[in-house]
Amino acid sequence: MLLIFSSCAKKEKAIDPCSNGFVDAGETGVDCGGNCAPCAIYNPPSLYLELNGTPLSMSQKNISLSAGNYILTASNDSLTFKFNLGNSLSVGTFPMSTSGTLAVKNGIYYLVSSEGTNSISSLDTISKTASGFLQVNYSRTGFADTLKVRNCQFDFIPYP
Repeated sequence: MLLIFSSCAKKEKAIDPCSNGFVDAGETGVDCGGNCAPCAIYNPPSLYLELNGTPLSMSQKNISLSAGNYILTASNDSLTFKFNLGNSLSVGTFPMSTSGTLAVKNGIYYLVSSEGTNSISSLDTISKTASGFLQVNYSRTGFADTLKVRNCQFDFIPYP
């Protein structure tokens, strides 16, 4: 009688380890790597710079399109920078346009930019991200203080 009941029991469908929502033995991520499809590579956006010689990491960063120009905006709790990368993103080194390039430090606007250079080192047209370097000086008309942005490196910043 036991033989009859056990032969009538439903067989459970095998669960594919590459789609079960867990990191199984041999996988390097959830349902990827090992015997499964390769895991996607994610490169988080980053932007680091030196402001008057002090290293800073900017928590907010993005590239937007404004009046036909690509504007890289970077900010943290007390600083905002806008860097005009020009009207087309392409690999190379270019003088930075002064239009739309500005800085705000603790609510004080630095609207004059000079000696600005930006270099796009790579464009990923599939994931639509840009990486590169830049430098620029910001000043205020009638004031002697200058904000010198040096060694600014941005990586994997999404662009429209």
